[in-house]
Amino acid sequence: MNPTENIDVLFAHRDLRTVFHPIVDISGGLHIHGHEALMRGPKGLPFEGPMLAFALAKSLDLLEELDLRCVEGALQAAPPEGRLFVNLHPTTAARLSAERLVDLVARSDLSPPDVVLEIIEHSAGRESDLLQAIARFRKAGFLIAVDDFGEGSSNLRRVLQVRPDYLKIDRWFVQGCEGDSGRRSAVRVAAQLGSDLGLRVIAEGVEKAAQLEIVRDAGITLVQGYGDVLGVGGRHLDRDDGEPASALGDPAHSDNPVLQRIDDFDEMHLDELPFGVIQLDKDATILQYNRYEEDLTHFRASDVVGRNFFTEVAPCTDVQTFGGRFRAGVATGQLHETFDFVFTFDPPKNVRVTLYLSAETATIWVFVQER
Repeated sequence: MNPTENIDVLFAHRDLRTVFHPIVDISGGLHIHGHEALMRGPKGLPFEGPMLAFALAKSLDLLEELDLRCVEGALQAAPPEGRLFVNLHPTTAARLSAERLVDLVARSDLSPPDVVLEIIEHSAGRESDLLQAIARFRKAGFLIAVDDFGEGSSNLRRVLQVRPDYLKIDRWFVQGCEGDSGRRSAVRVAAQLGSDLGLRVIAEGVEKAAQLEIVRDAGITLVQGYGDVLGVGGRHLDRDDGEPASALGDPAHSDNPVLQRIDDFDEMHLDELPFGVIQLDKDATILQYNRYEEDLTHFRASDVVGRNFFTEVAPCTDVQTFGGRFRAGVATGQLHETFDFVFTFDPPKNVRVTLYLSAETATIWVFVQER
């Protein structure tokens, strides 16, 4: 039997919190179109933020219960302006009946047409189960959004199968688009796709005026972002109101909660970490490569996964300081070391590296923090 039987026990009977991130309509001025609900808390626990909490819940088979607890909290605290966007893991969506969701909404001041279900990017196992669930929710009056388009499982096929009401462009394509012609092209393609299919496109991650102008010029009228660039008031979510730094801590410390749960992190949670993460097998073949590391090295994960880290991707690391520590740790079956290193990119990158061998998966995790 699971040692942790329910979410209340997992969170030591402390309440979850909900914060709301505005979605702004930039056509004909700036006004609130809706809010995305995001889970935070409970405060004071080592897994205070959503990333660690969901990874832990998944490992304890409590993902669906946590997902529904977050939906219920969002419905009860929803701002009065606009629609409410709530995230649903595909596993939860595939198992959840429309009647139960309607009942949750009935306990709030909202009705199903006020609620947009965001299907996040994880694989749902059998795609047919997810599509049938979406059909049930839509019949009950709920709206549907495909989240993080362009990343993970949120691909073109899913968009064509689901035909959502909203398409949310993954923020990776928006952030940095002012200096990257490829990302600008991706934004324009997503905007055109939305126009052709008759769905509304939301650009996530808008932080600068230049980014706002690019998405506006592409024909996108709905945006999410941080800071003051959108010029809206209300219950705004700041960039710092995310995974607390105290919760993520330093991977150099053996009691760090990221180290304790790193094997349970999926691609999305790895991408949310505020430092580079690379997973290697004992032969140094790259298994995972998170988004932060992509931005740091300018290597795409799709180009490096399956290649040898030391000989093919980063030959500058094939020295005693880095590669020697790696091989010694593999030989002994124990490795948790932190050291300073300089990647010889152009320009060079001064970093702090932690190597950690997971006994559970027999793989080596490389954590890279900029200095």
